[in-house]
Amino acid sequence: MPKRSTPDRERLTQLRREDSYYHITCFKDEFYCNDHPDGRCMRGFFSLFIQALNGMTFAIKYGLPYKVDFSNATYPYSNAGEEIPTNFWEELMVPQALSPDRSPVYNLRYETYPLRIWHRGFLRSLHQTLRSEIRFQKNLTEKIATLKEKFKPFRVLGLHARRTDHYLEVPSVDEEVFLLKIKKKIQEFDRLFVATDDAVFLEALKRLYPEKVLAHDFYRSNDKQAVHDHRSGKTGLLLGEQALLDCLSLSFCQELILSPSNLSYAALVFQPDLPYSLVESRAAAWSRRKTLLAYLLNRWGIRKW
Repeated sequence: MPKRSTPDRERLTQLRREDSYYHITCFKDEFYCNDHPDGRCMRGFFSLFIQALNGMTFAIKYGLPYKVDFSNATYPYSNAGEEIPTNFWEELMVPQALSPDRSPVYNLRYETYPLRIWHRGFLRSLHQTLRSEIRFQKNLTEKIATLKEKFKPFRVLGLHARRTDHYLEVPSVDEEVFLLKIKKKIQEFDRLFVATDDAVFLEALKRLYPEKVLAHDFYRSNDKQAVHDHRSGKTGLLLGEQALLDCLSLSFCQELILSPSNLSYAALVFQPDLPYSLVESRAAAWSRRKTLLAYLLNRWGIRKW
């Protein structure tokens, strides 16, 4: 009996068609999106990003060309006011060249679902896919290089504090837990880079550490609503770019304090050997460890994934 992570015979037949390509997208109800029947997908940027990396890894394993395509619905990162959504992915990343006569084989949940497996080996494997497959568009590459230069003179402690809608995904912790973690570490660093969706929390950190806090002038929320749920005049593409630049900035730091979120996880995909600690509730830690255990048991052949 094959593992659930292994395609069955019928699926292998689809994947082995000579004229096919692997189509990576948020497909129908495969990824638990309630709004897909209405043409909307409200998933966060790095949920989609990690899914895309998983899809690239899967396509490479089975020798398939692929396309990452988020134009099948309106995403938070699609530009507003367009009748037909553009593929925001290709506005940020250079697409793989693809022959127009190929037919799509759409990704399935078990092939690309963006589980966060907090394991250095798994992070390194995703990092290898990222290095070989992801190329940023020229204007974004220039912005990344500029940011990296700004970080070079300093030893930087990075913080990602997701404070708005995160409680809907994993149980949250009080901000005092973040503050205690920072207090224990801050004297070892020249600067504290803060990536957060919470404008109020950022201002509190600036008052506590006025000489140390670094933060980009990005859009943030003043309430519990996620940034990608209310744009306030910002284009969706700009929100995606800002999320990506915050994530990359974390990867330029020397140590990280992280929420157990997709953005935090992606920062480690960019730099899988960075020292880090997680600020998480007991329920979130238990969920993370169960996922890791299931992954390890599957890898060891003890149980099906």
